[in-house]
Amino acid sequence: MSIPNPPQPGPYQQNPNPYQQPPGAVSPQPYGQQPGAYAQQPGPYAQQPGPYGRPPAPVGGPPAPPAGPRKPTPGWVWGLGGVVVASALWAGALFATGSLGSSDGGGGEADLAGYQFTKNLCDATKLEAFQKEYDLDTDSTATTHYGSRQKGLDQGYCSHKLKDPEAAADSYASTYVYSTARWHKASDPAGEFASEWKGFEDQSQKTYGYTTKAVSGMGDEAYLVTEKSGTDKDSLTSMTLAVREGWFTAEMHWSSYGAPDDKKTQPKAAEIETMLKADTRAAMGTLKK
Repeated sequence: MSIPNPPQPGPYQQNPNPYQQPPGAVSPQPYGQQPGAYAQQPGPYAQQPGPYGRPPAPVGGPPAPPAGPRKPTPGWVWGLGGVVVASALWAGALFATGSLGSSDGGGGEADLAGYQFTKNLCDATKLEAFQKEYDLDTDSTATTHYGSRQKGLDQGYCSHKLKDPEAAADSYASTYVYSTARWHKASDPAGEFASEWKGFEDQSQKTYGYTTKAVSGMGDEAYLVTEKSGTDKDSLTSMTLAVREGWFTAEMHWSSYGAPDDKKTQPKAAEIETMLKADTRAAMGTLKK
């Protein structure tokens, strides 16, 4: 006797719902109030007890008894409050005007010591002291200059070519005096100025060398750097005088290179130093007018 095959489910027959509840079961509210972790929390903006009075009375209850009379605020407290307000207004005014943190009180505002920027620094460097020893070269390319004004630094440059009046017409000797002036507006150069010029001594080599010495009586600080060359380092090659006053710095540099057959001797180092000091003082005085 053959056994009939049981009916097979159709491919599109509805499957039983896995989330269907058994008969008679009551579906819980998915958003119903739960105890424990999900219990209603007090609102962050619920009324808090006042700092000076009693806690507020519950809603619907009798009003809270009035708080006792407040103790009068001592007069010194009001005075202290006035001082705090005045100090805040004073500090705000200093920030607004840029006076807070000025160079007089710890650094911030540029102290240029009264020196005025000039587009052509050659107008301030007349080199009257050097002209007692040299002639100014009047060739159109013998004098160059530039001026620059930027947010953090203003600077000027001037270069003069000098001629030895006793030199031969075919002499290849060349002598220059160039000057620089810098108006530091973003940072105080005082912290690095001495190291910058004393550091030249560390650049000395076998065929040339530098010596640096402090110079008194000029600005806040000044240094003179002397370069000598040759096997014995006995030939004067260049000399630079650098001066700092406040956030203003100025340098004047003399250099001379002569041909071996030139018979004219160079001025002595002491003479060049005297000329540098005189013309640097004159140039700085002109910039301060």
